[in-house]
Parts: sequence; structure tokens; C-alpha cells
Amino acid sequence: MKHIKAMLLIGLIVFGGVYLSAAGSIGQNEYEKEMKDRKAKVEEYLGKVGGVEKEFVEKYLNHEDEDPSVAISETTNLDTGESFKYIQARDSEKNIDIDGRLDGVIFFRKGNERCWIDTNKKIYYTDTFDYSKNSKKDSIISGNEDIIYENFLSGYDKKVEKIGDTYKMTYLDDLNKGSYDIYDLEGNWLESFTDNSQGRWKDVIVSKSKDVNETYEKLLGLKDTYTKVDDLGQIKGKK
Repeated sequence: MKHIKAMLLIGLIVFGGVYLSAAGSIGQNEYEKEMKDRKAKVEEYLGKVGGVEKEFVEKYLNHEDEDPSVAISETTNLDTGESFKYIQARDSEKNIDIDGRLDGVIFFRKGNERCWIDTNKKIYYTDTFDYSKNSKKDSIISGNEDIIYENFLSGYDKKVEKIGDTYKMTYLDDLNKGSYDIYDLEGNWLESFTDNSQGRWKDVIVSKSKDVNETYEKLLGLKDTYTKVDDLGQIKGKK
């Protein structure tokens, strides 16, 4: 679940906060039909599932991400020892979002003012975007319902266990067998292990705080030591 939510968040941020849904390519009616079908399947699943799995998915169904929150996670390749650290932060009250890789590209914005920095190239790009255009509409299916669908109804078998003060979701399909995600009893992600054709990877939370504005100000200060570029492609292009 952590990986799906992370990809969704990065997609929203990098492309300006506009939700580029499948509706644009397959048509609004088809998209709405698909979402209604997903929601119906999730509701049917929730009515049938039992035991610890039911306890976990119901907990996740009502889960709300911490806000304000700054989370630093570390991804390590257990085969090579290579590791990366990522930052994700949000303060809805102050309209602050931060997302990126600490040794790469980091996006941050406050209100309509946006900035991308590349900590390797030591360059930055800024612009403005009217986030009021992204007026929230009632969704057919909630984000948590959609994640439950992706994790439990998209063809990949999983097992959920309650171990001490955590939930462990283990993948049983041949491609990802042995991979797992660990959550606390409130549904907050703690750790993941992935074993597939791309290698063995482990993701863990390194630190968490509520200092979103302080983190934003530090990134602004870092930006001021970098060189401004006129093309976002220079930030997001290949290193």
C-alpha cells in the first residue's frame, strides 16, 4: 500500500497537482463505470472478509494520513547495499507539500508558489500554479477504497497477520512471494520488504515529525544557494 500511495502523491505533485485520471483517455462514462465497479467489489469484499484481514482492511478504510507530518524513509537494495532517502511532508492548514529524494529532485510548494530543486546539480526552478483550479469533487470511490481494491482484489494473493502491535501483509503470488508490508495498529505504514525480479529491497521509516514549516524554510534556504534554471526539464531530465 505504501508504494501505491507514494506513486499517486508523486504523480499529483510533479504534474502540477492536477489529477490526470484515466477519464481523459478512455472517456468519462467508461471511467465512472470502472470506479463504480471497483467500489461495488470493495463493498462486496468487505462484507465477506473475516478475521484479522477484516480487522486490518476496516482499520485502513478509515485511516487518515497524519497532518501535519514530515516523514523520512530509506530504501535499501539488500543485494548491493545501495540506499536512498526520501522525504514526504504535508501541512494542509498552511498549504505546504514536500516530496522527493534527498539526494536528487525535491518538490516543495506553499500555496501557489512551487519550487523544484536538484540537490546533485545544485539548480532550481520555480513557478506558480493556481491550486484553486483543483476544486475537490465528490469521488465515486475513496482513495483508501481504491488502495484496498489494488491490494486485495487485483489478482495478487496476500495474507494478513497481527503480530504484536503490528499488522503484517505478506504477498503470496509467485512474482512477489515473501514480500511484505508492516503497519502499526492505526494503519500507519512502518516497513516494507520487496523480493522480485528487480532485486531485494527494504523500505523503512527513518524519522517522523510535525515540523513541516521549518522543513519548508530550510529547503527555501537551500534553494537560495543554488543556480536558477529557466526550464523544468533541466531539473527532471536525466542526470
